[in-house]
Amino acid sequence: MSVTTSFPGVYVTEDQSAAFSIGTASTTIPLFSMHYEFAQTAVGFESWLDVVNYFGSGLSLEDPATAGLRAYFAAGGGPCYAVSHDYLEREAANLSSTVSLVVANNFDIPAEFTDLNSDDGIFLILDGPKDELTTANRPTRYGKNALAAVYYPWLRAGWTETDIAPSAVIAALYCKNDRTRGVWKAPANIALPGGFTPKYKVTDDLQGQYMSAPAINMIRTFQDQNPVIWGARTLDESGEWTYVSVRRLFISVERDMRAAMNTLMFEPNIPLTWEKVRSAAANYLRRLWQQGGLAGSSEEDAFFVQIGKDVTMSDTDIAQGKMIMKIGLAAVRPAEFILLQFTQSMPGG
Repeated sequence: MSVTTSFPGVYVTEDQSAAFSIGTASTTIPLFSMHYEFAQTAVGFESWLDVVNYFGSGLSLEDPATAGLRAYFAAGGGPCYAVSHDYLEREAANLSSTVSLVVANNFDIPAEFTDLNSDDGIFLILDGPKDELTTANRPTRYGKNALAAVYYPWLRAGWTETDIAPSAVIAALYCKNDRTRGVWKAPANIALPGGFTPKYKVTDDLQGQYMSAPAINMIRTFQDQNPVIWGARTLDESGEWTYVSVRRLFISVERDMRAAMNTLMFEPNIPLTWEKVRSAAANYLRRLWQQGGLAGSSEEDAFFVQIGKDVTMSDTDIAQGKMIMKIGLAAVRPAEFILLQFTQSMPGG
């Protein structure tokens, strides 16, 4: 819009077109599976006090699921939801725009849940076997799933005689890691808070047996330190989605992009709209790269965004109301194996 100026000063014009940007949604809202008598509709909890008030005189830390909630908040977990295991799948679907994690919390997640979380971008934190693992009794109940990770062994705490599902404490550490470092940082080499101890000892040899798919992420104690998460692998075996952080990064980006694109429904499918979308997506990914969430020494190495006629869309696509954007990310991967090579320099050599 042209502005007629006749004297020095500040001239204001208003642009009626809506601004478009892509925000970042929370990646740290878990949904806990609870015992069968629990509520059929998901209940939200902000703190352990909320849980105490909810149960009242019926609170029992001898119930493994309730003990898991206690462990979650004791380990630094934030707001969460919980629902009866019978209604877990339904409520996960209902809360798919809010919930980003589903926590087994002492329960087996049904195989059909895989279809749900692949569509809704929900990551599953599963419990390893309650019994002691050996090199000979490898569990077979875990199928290939790039949206799930398993943790072992179960934990103990001084405030209950009940063994605590590792998924409950791991969920809290996922949340802490996302808040302090970012979803792209592998949730591993993170110490459990004081008071939690693994039920069984894990050796290098034992962990080595469970590094291949279906991988089991171990909780280990080294010397006099607090136990740490010592693994960052999903149940995928293809190599593309081997690491928890890589899969969850893509889930996070996809969620944010989807939410933003919903605001553009029925906008004109024209170059002006495409440029708004491209610019907003590039700005979002640039921030992610600057925060350390993407690999590459330059923006060009870290990501790309493509949209346009004869680039990502044909005339037919546009006529059918399709606006297609292509995005590429260079995800950072954890340094899982650090190899040190030493060479001795001999005098006079």
